Amino acid sequence: MTSNGLRTAAIVVGLAAIVWLVPGGGTGGEAVGATLGMLIMAAFVFLGVRVYRETRGRIELLGDAHRLLLYGGIGMIVVAMAARPRLVETGSGTILWIVLIGSAVAMLFAVFQRWRDVV
Repeated sequence: MTSNGLRTAAIVVGLAAIVWLVPGGGTGGEAVGATLGMLIMAAFVFLGVRVYRETRGRIELLGDAHRLLLYGGIGMIVVAMAARPRLVETGSGTILWIVLIGSAVAMLFAVFQRWRDVV
């Protein structure tokens, strides 16, 4: 293991020890987890903005209908993933979640096929 790997492992072990030993450490651990979750979400948003800026011209070539499918598919995935914890509590909710994800994938696949024809 490299020195960077050892340092990273030591940091993780140290944070775990703090959460375990300090009273109220569970609350601190939840706060750290929430912060990391927000940072990861922000990274995804910045990645999406960058990809959009780099491919804006090709997205315009898709046409209105396929751009609607693209944005609708991405939005459907975001909504399905946000609602997933509540949806999968019931059988019908799980089926609805699968239908949402499947529909979004089908929409994005149609956009991909059109993109291959245009570019």
